[in-house]
Amino acid sequence: MQWSEWLQGGPFLEVSFLVECKEKKKETIQDIIWNLSKVRSRIEIYDKNVDEIVDFFDRGYPFDEEDPQTNYIHSIQLRLYVYLSRKRKATLQIERVSSNAIMVNFWFFASSFDALEFDQIGIKKEEITGFTDFLKELYSVYEFKIGGIAIEQDVLELFGSDETYPNECYRYENMSPDRFLQKSSHFIDIIWNEKYKKLSCVPYNYKRLDKEGILIKIGNFIGYP
Repeated sequence: MQWSEWLQGGPFLEVSFLVECKEKKKETIQDIIWNLSKVRSRIEIYDKNVDEIVDFFDRGYPFDEEDPQTNYIHSIQLRLYVYLSRKRKATLQIERVSSNAIMVNFWFFASSFDALEFDQIGIKKEEITGFTDFLKELYSVYEFKIGGIAIEQDVLELFGSDETYPNECYRYENMSPDRFLQKSSHFIDIIWNEKYKKLSCVPYNYKRLDKEGILIKIGNFIGYP
């Protein structure tokens, strides 16, 4: 099956989070992939050549082969099945967005209607909370700095920058709760790790989690297709 045939159409619901990149990129990416088995919701990797994919992430590739000063891109995608209330196709995108930060992003087909011609199931209204539970499960395994759920948006939006990555504006320490607490965003749920900054005034409904996490309800799915 070709990549273009795995998830098609859209819109897509993105469940993404930010982790710190260790000195050795390969170890970080291996940890991310190996720890998928620890997530309570069952996750199956469809691709069989995972070791080759990890090596490709470690090597990277030049953004501009003609420019000796060009950035190197460290990016991979894996095809997954994720078992929430139902078995769903997902794409796992892992990107090194700065010298010390990696974004992990799960893409799901987010229409309310099934696309049976592409073997894709939609999201029923009663299934929406399952994605919030999935984000909480991810936090229990990865203890990321910040994670969130949005339609067609990932956590990089919360940096408040329009720069393309990799870019040092997306350094791990630059992620702050100030943006999503003070400005509107497209996010539905956000989990912030209070190990990095305690939140004393949260202008949204929230719930504190284990491991110093706080789940903040920013928006909802009103108007989603």
